[in-house]
Amino acid sequence: MAASMPSNFEISKSRVQCDRGRKSCSLASGDYVHRRPSGAPSIQLSRLSTGVISRQDSLENVISKDEVTLKRHLGLFSGVCFIVGIIIGSGIFVSPKGVLRGTESVGLCLIIWVAAGLVSLLGALCYAEIGALIPRNGAEIAYMKEGIGSVHERVGEILAYLFVWTSACILKPASIAVLTLTFSQYFLSGIFLDCGVSENVVKMTAILAILVLMNINSISVSVANRLNIIFVICKVVTIVTVIIIGIIRMAQGHVENLKTGFEGTTTKPLNVALAFYSGLWAYDGWNCLNSITEEVKNPKRNLWLSIVLALPSVIILYLLTNISYFTVMNKATLLSSTAVAVTWGEVALGPVVRVLPILISISALGSGNGSLFSSARYCMVGAQYGYLPEVFACIHKRKLTPVPGIVLQGVIAIGLCLPSNIDGLIDFFSFSAWIFYGITFSATLCCKFTMKNAERVISVPIPLIIIIILISIYLVVAPVIAAPQLGFLLASLFILFGLVFYYPFVYRKMEINFIINHLLVADIEFIGAKLIFLMLIRTFAQWINQIRWDAHITAAMRPMKMTKVSD
Repeated sequence: MAASMPSNFEISKSRVQCDRGRKSCSLASGDYVHRRPSGAPSIQLSRLSTGVISRQDSLENVISKDEVTLKRHLGLFSGVCFIVGIIIGSGIFVSPKGVLRGTESVGLCLIIWVAAGLVSLLGALCYAEIGALIPRNGAEIAYMKEGIGSVHERVGEILAYLFVWTSACILKPASIAVLTLTFSQYFLSGIFLDCGVSENVVKMTAILAILVLMNINSISVSVANRLNIIFVICKVVTIVTVIIIGIIRMAQGHVENLKTGFEGTTTKPLNVALAFYSGLWAYDGWNCLNSITEEVKNPKRNLWLSIVLALPSVIILYLLTNISYFTVMNKATLLSSTAVAVTWGEVALGPVVRVLPILISISALGSGNGSLFSSARYCMVGAQYGYLPEVFACIHKRKLTPVPGIVLQGVIAIGLCLPSNIDGLIDFFSFSAWIFYGITFSATLCCKFTMKNAERVISVPIPLIIIIILISIYLVVAPVIAAPQLGFLLASLFILFGLVFYYPFVYRKMEINFIINHLLVADIEFIGAKLIFLMLIRTFAQWINQIRWDAHITAAMRPMKMTKVSD
């Protein structure tokens, strides 16, 4: 049965034309017709913007003048802010503990922070090179499909599909869930500073935050971008404050912890890999601008330039922030801290420390906003390639936002908030992410040989690409050997489980009429506003219960007033 798209949604830019003997896409005057294999029903959609990418010319997008596309709204400054906004989340405020635990010395800890930044910068430059060659949204999806596919078409397609499967179903939503849960925990701890917060309140606040971000990103790209810039300003102000206070304390002579240098440095190389994991988690997001290449103004210039400006700035900020931590805490204090930045603030800021958890929560929420923004584009490109249902290739006709992708990522992220196991989500994310990072670096290497004559704005030397591939392998294998966890096995099985759906729905082109096609007919803004209103009431009720409980505990702990009884 043919399924029609809602009137407010249309097929998005760069629908892929694949000449694989199984499926083809064509441009028709005024309409877009998606031809299925013989015997399968066809779906006719009103064309919004259709680009053509063929095997002969994988870089050319054929777009009519009257077509509506995702707007190119990100300039150089917005691109730098977007990268910095996603990278600087909660990692710099909590990850120092994991890095120091793995290195066991102040000196090696600081070196790992710089090395993790340089690894991220090298990886980002590899992404910038292949991103200029294949300037499409979706980053890894297009790079694996076109890059590795230029060597072996089937392998490139399967790897791209597995990335879409892992990214859309767990990888990106897990990142959003971690960041919003972190926001919720720090925000509520700033409000209820002297009392613990119940797990239900944390979950409800995180879910409310996701719903708000979903609606903001669905309503307007410009509003989401402006909000991201505001978040970046708050993050940089917070970190600069920590750095300035650290410099003042160093001038006052508080350098005894820094003088310990490399005392007690670990002799186990596998522990260094675990330290790298914690450091790289704080830098994660270095590839985010590639996922929205089609929304960047002059991407061949601004893509690599944004990376070159953003990453070194973050490395310097992170290094100085860690030095500031060590002007207050020694190794034992830092390792015993549940929140490094808060422990630092109790000594350095005194009574003003109450503001610090709020600022950290804003930082985490800003990263969550950027993650949701980019993850929806992954869904859109995955659907354009036929790896997800067609509805996720649609954008809103008036607002030009990929609403179906935003809804999918938000709903899954809400589901992942329910267990509220942040550490498990981080392990799953890091392990899975570096598998696909390594594959994407391999795609960059493939393009060095299959696209020799292509014009390159930036070119990473082949030896450096090989080094970053080896680092990726090390970061995947070493933690499994050093500290085997069930999460690593589950991550591997989940990735491979995607092949179960690849054969019938991608290779054989079987179809299922998804109910979401019909649900999207409803007014998405009304539904979103109603959900936010209901969640707001529910969350406020949880907060009130928390306040009443805190007041009850406080009253119970207050000393009883003794009254003298007369004879």
